[in-house]
Amino acid sequence: MNKPDSLRQFLTAALPELARDPDALTIYVTQGTLAHRHGKNLGFEIRYTLHLTLLDYRGEPEQVFLPVLLWLRANQAELILNHDTGVSAIAFDVDLLDNQAVDVEMRLPLTEAVDVLRQPDGSHAMTVRDEPPIGEVTFDPLTLLRQIWAPGGDAAEYLVGHPDP
Repeated sequence: MNKPDSLRQFLTAALPELARDPDALTIYVTQGTLAHRHGKNLGFEIRYTLHLTLLDYRGEPEQVFLPVLLWLRANQAELILNHDTGVSAIAFDVDLLDNQAVDVEMRLPLTEAVDVLRQPDGSHAMTVRDEPPIGEVTFDPLTLLRQIWAPGGDAAEYLVGHPDP
């Protein structure tokens, strides 16, 4: 499975607080199922719920939601392309710890296709398939996040570092 690590890397790059304290993020998988049919094709699909928990986050929950949604655009686009899943499939809980910190948990239904292909020498190679691109990507998600102001007090700060000059 590639998506849990991909999401972890993306969030660490997107959220400065997480980059300073990577242990605040826990990712685990539940409700996994395998989709496969009998036949010559040995490929299969992995289906699971990814649980993302960010503890003691010193920011607004929306600052976590937006990077996750941007990651989904590239890595599980059908969740947001379909109206029904786009309004109900991405679940979350927020525990308000105090005036400055929250715990955020998100649950994402993800899939990964695995190809098992016969090689010319008769062996088989197994690879996790990349997601097919959906439309033309017109922006870099991390660059976009650097340009979005985060809400907060008298001194607004950038959600992700400072924008490139």
